[in-house]
Amino acid sequence: MSSVLPFVMCALFGALVAAVYLNERQGRLAARFLDGRRIAIPCRISAAGSERWVRGSFVIASGVWSWERHPSHVGGPGLPSDARLVRVRKPDGRERNRLHHRALVVECASGEGEFRLALVPGQVEHVVMVLAPAG
Repeated sequence: MSSVLPFVMCALFGALVAAVYLNERQGRLAARFLDGRRIAIPCRISAAGSERWVRGSFVIASGVWSWERHPSHVGGPGLPSDARLVRVRKPDGRERNRLHHRALVVECASGEGEFRLALVPGQVEHVVMVLAPAG
């Protein structure tokens, strides 16, 4: 019994440190977003119906947003300038095998067609605020 107590205490301390770190990180990201400074949110993009996900960053700067591909991914879909939010959901089917276990899928539409973004919770809110239709 005495050997279990140090393990439990270490696990609780580690969980506390992780929670504080993630809370601070989310706070810094939110502060940068509200101040209008440039933030780059790592995510993946895929055309609707495609199983290929391309890494990149959703960049928000001064109310304007863009997409930057990861240097290792030359091809693949881009982010249309007229994109709008359709819905947010959990990954289903084969998406669950290809994405991070905590990822959420943001379905979007544009004049060029539909596409999906995969983001980790805590960063989805920033993308949704930018892509959600006004009104």
